Amino acid sequence: MLCGLRRGVGFQRVVGFRRRLLSTQVEETVESSSLKAIDVGKLSSEEVERFRKEGAVVVRNVFDEDWIEALRTAAEANMADPGPLCDEHAAAAGTGGRFHDDQFLWKRHSAMEEYVMKSGAGALAARAMKSKTSHIFYDQLLVKEPGTVAPTPWHSDHSFWHLSGTQICSLWLALDDVAADVGVAYVQGSHLERKLHAITNFSGGDHSDKNTYEGADMSLDPVPDVDALVERGSLKLLKFDMRPGDVILFDSFVIHGAKGNTNTTNRRRGYATRWCGDDVTFDSRPGTMHQGWAKNGYDANLNHGDALGLAPHIHPDVIPFYQRPKDD
Repeated sequence: MLCGLRRGVGFQRVVGFRRRLLSTQVEETVESSSLKAIDVGKLSSEEVERFRKEGAVVVRNVFDEDWIEALRTAAEANMADPGPLCDEHAAAAGTGGRFHDDQFLWKRHSAMEEYVMKSGAGALAARAMKSKTSHIFYDQLLVKEPGTVAPTPWHSDHSFWHLSGTQICSLWLALDDVAADVGVAYVQGSHLERKLHAITNFSGGDHSDKNTYEGADMSLDPVPDVDALVERGSLKLLKFDMRPGDVILFDSFVIHGAKGNTNTTNRRRGYATRWCGDDVTFDSRPGTMHQGWAKNGYDANLNHGDALGLAPHIHPDVIPFYQRPKDD
């Protein structure tokens, strides 16, 4: 099923994309033979309900060691030779350590492409979103090296994104042991208001060299003072100790942030994939990440209100490529 696309240019682009992708997958079969698709049944109906009510849920031991090693190797290659959207937030903010942030790795690294297209990550997200489709929006590598004091400021992802819809989530995969006190924390239930906030740049200030937000509506309310509200008991944070292979599923509207990695020995590598379901369309409002993407060759070429399925070159629906593993 091709997402209900009309049989025109969009339809032909989807079919052409799938034929090209299948040919590449055949060539990479030997290299990726140890990388097995997950069983989306690992996400229980109770966890789906908790995701809906609380905005974030942890699912344990989803990806095995083969996946973790393949993604770690690709992550190291990317850190040595990053893409055009890479931001080094600690360097930009003038603080110590390294806070590496890059996007669209799946377009450059075969392990990330395999993960996005065939691992079942998208199918897991679809189960959480209760969607028949699961379009990759983008992927993102976030690395805080030991001694990196730069925090991840409180924010909601949706405020940065050129999307409309309710079926939008992220899957954050731990590549290292991450203690709850240095991992990402989520404000319980904050997604239910579905509110856009004024954007906050991770490097400090309004813009960075690689990601700009020209025309952003700065009349929007800022993200509330989460730390003060938590201290007063007005808000509750969801925090999780993470092991490699564990994932956190979270809604695009949930407010979240993280402290710096003050540990002097442990790295904090996280690989996030962002997923869109059946009801998601392109939003052309100014001041989103789309501007930086378009300048660097990642333009979906969509009009306001278009379904993401009309841009399979950058936002393919991965469900047709997922093959649920058979019982032993």
